[in-house]
Amino acid sequence: MVRIEIIGCPKWVARPPKQGLIGVRKSKRIIFHHTAGHHAHIPHATSRADAIRYAHAVQDYHMDHNGWNDSGHNFLIMRSGVILQGRWLSISSIQAGHMVRSAHCPGQNDQIGIEHEHQGNEEMTEAQREASARLMAWIADQYGRTTVLPVFPHRKYFATDCPANLAADIAPIRERAGEILYNAFAA
Repeated sequence: MVRIEIIGCPKWVARPPKQGLIGVRKSKRIIFHHTAGHHAHIPHATSRADAIRYAHAVQDYHMDHNGWNDSGHNFLIMRSGVILQGRWLSISSIQAGHMVRSAHCPGQNDQIGIEHEHQGNEEMTEAQREASARLMAWIADQYGRTTVLPVFPHRKYFATDCPANLAADIAPIRERAGEILYNAFAA
């Protein structure tokens, strides 16, 4: 079993969705995103409290500015390696072998969206890479898979630059996720 720590919506006291969430079938892929910015008052969130403040800022933007039901993504991975649930029910849906509809990529909102704190051309931190790999391995484990789901950059499905230079990190992160998954089964 892949061990992971994810700060769920109840623990970071996320706002409730504006209306009920819709469950969908098991996801077939992961869509890899970047935030294209940092929290205005904490440019490099390093603590758990900073990560929670940033999750609130992202959710507020998604709900108030974009008019979405909840956070658009399913998970947010901070540069510190802290992982937060974005959209309510993402964790329990994956644990039950399916997914909750999100708003991270038109036409792909029945797939898992992982957002990575990032701005400009900065590189991912090792903690962030490892957290992303562990999350991907955990998803595969929860889905009863022996391999990690395919992972694609947001820009493959939508006219955007997202995830900017982080697209180069997808293959090595997915490879590391495969190692974590393999080691969990071998243990």
